[in-house]
This record gives sequence, structure tokens and C-alpha cells, in this order.
Amino acid sequence: MAIANGLLSYMPPKSLIQFEKDLAFLPSFFAMEGDIVITPELPNSSFVEQWHKLGLPIMRYADTLKNLEKAYKHIKPWSWTPAMHHKTKHLKQYGNTSFKQSPNFTWQPSNRCFFSRETTNTVQRYLCQENTDENFIALETPALSFTSLDEFNTWFAHQDAVILKMPWSSSGRGIHVIDPSKGLNANYQWIQGAIKQQGFITAEPLLDKVFDFSFQFNLKQDGEIVFTGISYSINDDKQHFIGGNINWPHHKDEISEFLSPTYINLAAKQLIQALRKVEPHHHYEGPIGIDAIIYKNLDGYLKTHPCIDINWRYNMGLVNIALPKFVHSRSYGMWKISSFSLDGWNNFIKQNQTSKPLIIANGKIVSGFIPITPPSSQARFGVWMEVWEKPLMQA
Repeated sequence: MAIANGLLSYMPPKSLIQFEKDLAFLPSFFAMEGDIVITPELPNSSFVEQWHKLGLPIMRYADTLKNLEKAYKHIKPWSWTPAMHHKTKHLKQYGNTSFKQSPNFTWQPSNRCFFSRETTNTVQRYLCQENTDENFIALETPALSFTSLDEFNTWFAHQDAVILKMPWSSSGRGIHVIDPSKGLNANYQWIQGAIKQQGFITAEPLLDKVFDFSFQFNLKQDGEIVFTGISYSINDDKQHFIGGNINWPHHKDEISEFLSPTYINLAAKQLIQALRKVEPHHHYEGPIGIDAIIYKNLDGYLKTHPCIDINWRYNMGLVNIALPKFVHSRSYGMWKISSFSLDGWNNFIKQNQTSKPLIIANGKIVSGFIPITPPSSQARFGVWMEVWEKPLMQA
């Protein structure tokens, strides 16, 4: 949204400002010892100490970017936008040489297009060239871009069900599904508004999705792309990200058998090859989260669409792949994000800590409930984790 807006003074809606504030502790799970994490409301000591006992690195917390001492190497916001560059302009000059040589150090006009879904479309086209009959990856039709309603209607006349996306949106926002067989008809007001607001929309056939996950990579300054793991996400019925699965698979089934390490590594290799072709290191350095799905094709076979969206930024998937190290190997779990009424988050924590007490063995969580974001009477959003011990036959 900030990139689409483009203004140095961009301010997100109040609900998103509250969301950012309440979830500001989450970068602690992928930060390193000694880092400074900016949290508008400093976390209480007992909450932080509990996570330290579980192995979270010791870091510092500051409630503002102002007056930070100048002894740091890099600035790593959730994402780089014109507004974020403006917000950190007084700090950037004190970074080390590596940071100053990074494409993240300055905002280039070409970044706007690069960080849109148009780049995702391009990567999808490269992936289509790699398709083979026996490949578990089946990306038959890359997304297309339309700049007018007439263009879209001409294409849509030959489609059954489609998914439309605004070029600058993420986490399930800015999406319009059209599936007349399920009563989801085209909202032409949405389509025209999206084109007017952002210049174009992307469209692709709607697939019969059965499972969400994401590939996580790290893009280095020299262009090397490293595969760092898989995030097994949980989305709601509107495709909004609401959490993740820990130590998945929880049991063997058709999907877990399908997502074998061999297939995952093959898909990651193909994604890296496609990503290299768009030369991303000219625009960005850091984490890349690529949303993917398992779907059933028309013949009823499971296939993988490995590149639904590309997130050129820190993302919730990084939290997801960090949390298993706090959980005992014989246990599994999930973590979720939810909204609350005033003081509802604190009450939710108290109730669940009583009914689902935390059990720890050898410094790892075996079972129980634990908040991932700090208690706060003012919080409207909270994140928590629940862990269960696997049955002995699955341990």
C-alpha cells in the first residue's frame, strides 16, 4: 500500500497502525543477539524473560527511532518503501559500508514496478518454461495484466472462475474472486476502482486449492539466493494470513506424502532459477517469501503452484520457520493472530494460561499455551501459540 501510494508522508489506516504496534515484538524471532528492535510499547520484563529461558536471543528494545545511538550496521524494516526511507533518513548515513552499498540504501524509481505483481507474473512465465509432464509443479497459465475493463472482459469471456489481484497488495488483501458456480459474480465496480487506483490488475484462473504454504529465501547482495525453509501457513476463508503450523506434518496424509523433501527441493531450485532471471539484487537485498499452494487439477491429481505471490520483504513465514526451535521434537503446534476488544487480549492470555498450562522439558515447549506478543491492556491484536504432545505412535 505504501509503495502504491508513493508519498514520503504516507500513513496507513489507523487499524494497520494499531496492528503494527501490537505485533512489533515479532521481529524478535528472526533478529539476532544484540540487535535493537523497535517496539512502540516496550514489552514487559516477565514476558521477555520467559522467552529468554526458552532460547530467544537477548536483544534490546527501543520505543522510537529517534535518539538511537549511531553504533549499528544495518537498518532492517519490515519492508522498504519511499515512506520508510524518509522515516529513516536521519539514521541511514551511520550504517556500515555493506549497508551503504546495498540496493536497500536508496529508493530507485524502478523499484515501484519491480515490487508489484508484474514481477510475480514474469517469474511465473519463466516457471512455465520449466514445466514437464511428470513434474509435480504445474503452472499452466501465468497471471496476465489488464489495464482496462474491455481487455479484461475479452479474456474473461473464455474463463470459468478467476482470481483478480491489485498489483500492490499482500497477505490476501486486494483480491477479488469470481466464481459464478458458487455465486461469486464479477464486481465491476471493484475492477474499475482497482484499475483506476493502481493502473492495472492481474488475473489468472482460479485453482482448486487444498493447502497453503510458502517458500522462504534470502537474497544476498551479490545476487546469490539461498533457500531457508518452508512455512506451513494458515489462511482464513478470505485468504488472509492468520497463522502457521509448527512441526508439520502433524500426521501422514495425502498432502504430507506429496510434499516430500525431494519435491520441495526441486521446486526451490526451479524458483531460484526463475528468480535469478529478473535480477532482483539490483532492487533488493534480504528475505523473500513466495506464497504457494497445493491444488487438484481437473483430473483430480495433486499439483503445486509454487509462485502465487512474491513478498520482497520480511514476512510472517520467517516467524513460522523460527518457532519450531522453541518446541519439543515430540510435539506439534500452531500459532495464530487475532483481533480483540479493549483489554480482551490480556483476558484471553489469563484464561488460556490457566486452562492450558505450559509444560517444558529440556528447555523446549512440550504442550500448553504461550503468548507470542506481550500482554497489553491497549492491544487490539494478539499472537499466541498452542502446543500439543504427539501420540506415542507418532513421536
